[in-house]
Amino acid sequence: MMLRAFALVLSVSALAAPAAAAPKASGGVSVKGGGGQPVEKRGKKPLGHQLARHLDMAVAIDAQSKALEAQFGAVSARYATTRSISPGSPYVGGAQRNAVAGNLRNYNETEVEAGLPLWLPGQRDALEATVSSGVIEVEEKIALRRLDVAGLLRDAWWNAQRTAREVDVAKSRVATAREIGSDMTRRVELGDAAQADALLAKNELLAAETELAQAEGAEKIARVNYGALTGGAPPDGVLETIKPAGDIEDHPALRTPLAALRRAETQLQLVEATPIDSPDVGVFGRQEHNRQYSTDPRFEVSDQLTNATTVGVRIRIPLPTDGRQEPRRAEAMAEMARAKAEYEKAKRVVMAEVKAARVNLAAAKKAAGLAAQRLAVANEQFDLSRKSFALGEINAFDLYRVRQLQLDAQRAQATASVNVGQAISRVNQAQGYAP
Repeated sequence: MMLRAFALVLSVSALAAPAAAAPKASGGVSVKGGGGQPVEKRGKKPLGHQLARHLDMAVAIDAQSKALEAQFGAVSARYATTRSISPGSPYVGGAQRNAVAGNLRNYNETEVEAGLPLWLPGQRDALEATVSSGVIEVEEKIALRRLDVAGLLRDAWWNAQRTAREVDVAKSRVATAREIGSDMTRRVELGDAAQADALLAKNELLAAETELAQAEGAEKIARVNYGALTGGAPPDGVLETIKPAGDIEDHPALRTPLAALRRAETQLQLVEATPIDSPDVGVFGRQEHNRQYSTDPRFEVSDQLTNATTVGVRIRIPLPTDGRQEPRRAEAMAEMARAKAEYEKAKRVVMAEVKAARVNLAAAKKAAGLAAQRLAVANEQFDLSRKSFALGEINAFDLYRVRQLQLDAQRAQATASVNVGQAISRVNQAQGYAP
């Protein structure tokens, strides 16, 4: 009896000491970074805010960003037309004619012409304004694509952080399951517990190790996916902090349709400045060679040599018609109406997204506070349950039921802390922040 009493005292001490000295074993997984976002415990120094650096890396390998950069060069190349002396290409032409019948012998005519289209009054300036507005529109599309890439990066980052927190919770579950399992085995060997309790502990340990293996696999996948976006940079450190609200009109999602509207306006001005196709002016020279019979009865039949060289100017001026101009004008006005509607829609959507993101952030912070309180209560409840189990006041099933409550609280706290950081990123995304 004395030996069993001494063993019971040792069991109580062994159960109480880890609960007080090992916060991770009792579920204390609540490491947070700036803005409430989690930071993995990997023995590394903080890397600072990673969004700007990783975003540059992601944009550098983004296919749509590269396509937009190529489009920027294509649109900018149209400036060459505005600097040209002609709105179109100069041309060179010629003709060769020979007589095959009649009283002309060996007649041939050679003509060469060179000319070019002419600018209409105001057409060059209108075209240059159109090109400039087109360049600005592409620049705004590039900025909007950068914001889209930032959104993809933020989602991938917080997915990786969420899986990392799940790994932390799973590791805590394994550590606690091993401690309880070791104590259960010792109690069974001493005869203070049934074999069913040892099997229950073994089952919990296997379940915890299974969860850990799955969580570690999900974490590796999330890190690989993040590295695919950034070209290899890992999701370690602190992503970002909340940025103050700026001018809503500076949002890339609003600047892009506004630039499209400006381009449509300049396109209408170009249509008005080009009521007809460009007129052509050309200079030509003609040289004629022929031998001709003289058929005048007063003269003896003889050959006459007649050669000539002439130089002239040829002008072609198209005439304006409604059939040409009205469709172009209507198309330009329709594009303006579409661009204006897109801008107004984008403004409503952006304002709603900003408001929703701020409401979501407030809710996430409140939930994180409540989750932290719940975890503290669950930790205390589990510590008391372990002591009660050691004293024989509750059975193993009751202990694991309380342990499950603690695990639920750990998962809720880990999810809530990640949700706060993700909500901060969503506020920045909604406000158009893409450094």
